[in-house]
Amino acid sequence: MLFVVNVVSSLVHVYSMGYMSHDPHQPRFLAYLSLFTFFMLMLVTADNLVQMFFGWEGVGSAPIC
Repeated sequence: MLFVVNVVSSLVHVYSMGYMSHDPHQPRFLAYLSLFTFFMLMLVTADNLVQMFFGWEGVGSAPIC
């Protein structure tokens, strides 16, 4: 799952950089996208329920930051 998350995230980052090349808020969007990726990796690598809870909540709250 780590490989899948990293590959899909990399493809989304590359596509987003091209798609938003003229948007003045591109750095903020990419920061939120990176935060979402971090929480997704945290969720995938969790080995107990507390870590999985924080990863799950982070994935859910990252888009509304």
